[in-house]
Amino acid sequence: MKRKVAIIGGGITGSAACRRLSKCPDLHIHILDQGRRGVGGRTSSRKYDVRDGNDEAATLRFDHGCQFFRADTDRFKKIVNEWIEKDYVSEWNGDFRSSIKQEHEFFGLPSTPPFYVSNDGMQTLSKNILSDASENTNVRIHAGVRVAQLNRDTVTKKWKLIGTSGEAAYHDTDEKLQEDDQRNVIGEESGYDAVVLTDISSSFGGWHRASAGVPDSFSTSVRNRVGARVPLLTTMIAFDTATDIPFDAASFDHPVVWFAAKTSSKSQMKTDKECWTIVSTAAYACDKIEETPMQDPKTGEFIPQSPDYLTTVPGPDLLRAFEEIVCDKAGILGNDALNNLPKHVFMDAQRWGSALPCHRHLRHESSTRKVLSGVPYDSGLHPLAPTRIEEDSKSFLADDDLALYQAGDMMSNYTPGMEGAALSGIDAAEHLLAQLGLND
Repeated sequence: MKRKVAIIGGGITGSAACRRLSKCPDLHIHILDQGRRGVGGRTSSRKYDVRDGNDEAATLRFDHGCQFFRADTDRFKKIVNEWIEKDYVSEWNGDFRSSIKQEHEFFGLPSTPPFYVSNDGMQTLSKNILSDASENTNVRIHAGVRVAQLNRDTVTKKWKLIGTSGEAAYHDTDEKLQEDDQRNVIGEESGYDAVVLTDISSSFGGWHRASAGVPDSFSTSVRNRVGARVPLLTTMIAFDTATDIPFDAASFDHPVVWFAAKTSSKSQMKTDKECWTIVSTAAYACDKIEETPMQDPKTGEFIPQSPDYLTTVPGPDLLRAFEEIVCDKAGILGNDALNNLPKHVFMDAQRWGSALPCHRHLRHESSTRKVLSGVPYDSGLHPLAPTRIEEDSKSFLADDDLALYQAGDMMSNYTPGMEGAALSGIDAAEHLLAQLGLND
């Protein structure tokens, strides 16, 4: 009888783990993902069809999470070369600049190339990896489902996943729909021999929408391993006319904005208007979460991000800061600074409460640590490039007795970022194969 494995989360960690496990013919692998726009997680992209200032139809494109990735380890370079051969990714070349110290640059841009992007948007990479894995008939993807509870049969030792699907499953759904959701067994009715979790929020307490109801002993181990999370906010802006900004992406020495990238400078990311994704500093994001918590201070319940808030507070803040940066004659453009930016015709924003892990040496004594609603955040900046092993430990967390595994960059012993996240998923998959006594 074939063994069955559930992977909760279809981002780069989950897709990399699935691809590795799919090579084993004696496994059934199910991916369960709650993303409103499909798999991808923090490697997410958005497409909007809007009317511009002249009431003409316009299609806008953005990467609103992970902006690019690196390949610094020999293992990951080999994988990325395979993706390049398949036309999944390309090296991102452009006019890249920085006004910040090299050690604080946004994942090493521009000082530490090469940089890679997924062709036609970052989200397509997870989709392509899972498409490859699905060529094997033992892989099934459950999209738009949210796991809310794990129940293990005391006799068979199999895990049954309880949750919901449809509108109630999504992270940003209105509280009323969440209250009315009907939870049932999702995925494999007979249960799974092992579960791999990839979203750090799955091991939070029940207050969080993504909490998967894992056993307390396991979730405590996960939270202890994480230490703290680094939050970020991103704003997506489309301008009515060309901005004349001469660079394609840049890292900034600014209290509000850390990084910005122009959509059309990326491979196959064509858009009808000039579109930019602006990424906040972690310090700014921490301040905003402190001002507008992710939890109700009285009940402790999760507060979904409100579009009204996002487009009236962090959205305009980041846009104003970006204009300040490119119009400052003492700043990144010097005497070539712009006089102003054209009118924007579109704005949206995203709160990433778990954008990346803090560096492993930043523990409770960190001066940049804030504990908000019982959740530790950290805004300390440390080198994010090149990717390297930062501590002598596994790149994932395992409880072989429970057959539970937590993978991802929050668990990884590598430098924070997508490379560490992917390698964590692959390492967890290989460990699981060995525990199940299975060969490729």
